[in-house]
Amino acid sequence: MGILERLTRPARSPRERFAGQVLAELRRLGFTDAEFRPTQFAIVCECGQDAYSTLFLSKAFSQYQRSHGDRKQFVREFVAHSLAPPVQPASFADALPELRLALRHAARGTRTLRRPALPHLDEVVLAGDVPLDIESPARWGVSAEEIFAAAHHRTLARADLPASAGFFGPSVLHVPDYGGEQLVSWVLLEGWLAELDEQVGGRAVAFLPSTLMLLVCADEPRLVEQLYELAADEYVRTPRPLSPMAYTTDDDGRVVPFLPDRGHPAYPAAARSARRLAVDVAEHQRRTLGDPRLAEATLAARPDGSAFTSAQWAVGTPALLPAVDLVGVSVPGEKVFHVPWALLVEADLVLEEIDYRPSRFSVVPTPSPASLGYLRERAVRW
Repeated sequence: MGILERLTRPARSPRERFAGQVLAELRRLGFTDAEFRPTQFAIVCECGQDAYSTLFLSKAFSQYQRSHGDRKQFVREFVAHSLAPPVQPASFADALPELRLALRHAARGTRTLRRPALPHLDEVVLAGDVPLDIESPARWGVSAEEIFAAAHHRTLARADLPASAGFFGPSVLHVPDYGGEQLVSWVLLEGWLAELDEQVGGRAVAFLPSTLMLLVCADEPRLVEQLYELAADEYVRTPRPLSPMAYTTDDDGRVVPFLPDRGHPAYPAAARSARRLAVDVAEHQRRTLGDPRLAEATLAARPDGSAFTSAQWAVGTPALLPAVDLVGVSVPGEKVFHVPWALLVEADLVLEEIDYRPSRFSVVPTPSPASLGYLRERAVRW
């Protein structure tokens, strides 16, 4: 940076300087994917433990300002404490009173006890604020099913709408999570979402854009369309994103993704949000695992505004592809061409690797000339 730039650049506030020191310490420790969120005065970083780790800075900054000791050491100790693995409860009896559910992005290979709940989302069990680890069942002498059942029971017992919940108009219920109750996970409780039908004046449609906010509206087409837009904005803005998708209940009362018909005003938004979540979870997986074989997933738009997911396969190079709409096939010495995912499946060129969640697929390392010719003939024409 030149002298003129340094002289004319606005001075950073004490809060910004403190956040800069925390970021520098995180990067010194190897956490390169860290971002400061000024609005929340927080730093979000990919830590490999779960979907993310969020370092809220307000309390630490107050202590930092009052500190008369080594401030550099203060920052180091704050970061080390924030990223330290939480202490696990010693027994099932100790944990039982504090068990509750939480929703997180789908993952496999982490230390967290989890199971699939919704597309690209897992339910995990917390004891207070501590995520249980995968050794908990063996350490406590109980099954994972017993732990999840107890968490459901304990969560249901406290699943009353907080006083902060309120309506926007007659049909949109806004439930902020100021107390860290993980209340977005309540949609997993049997019958809980369906019980809101009467309050919102129709079949309830829930949006979970962050772990800090739940939005529920009636299944009225234009209203749902508007809520998709609001949820998409919150999903991008929040330091704790969860899902831009919408969820409702089926005829048996089970919570399922909201899947409008093509004629529904919210159909484009629903299709886009499902692809947005799939790409974000696949990219989190790629960054967390750091395996060079994991192909990047991207979201793109067609001229008509519809969205599609894509990944690139460099033929002859080991690759683990995410399930996407289109795959760019890169043959050495040739121009990349794109084919639908279903075509790779039809040609027996991909095989699901069951150790990955979200799903990854290995590709045939050296496809035959006939197989490549088959793909070229059916490539997408832009």
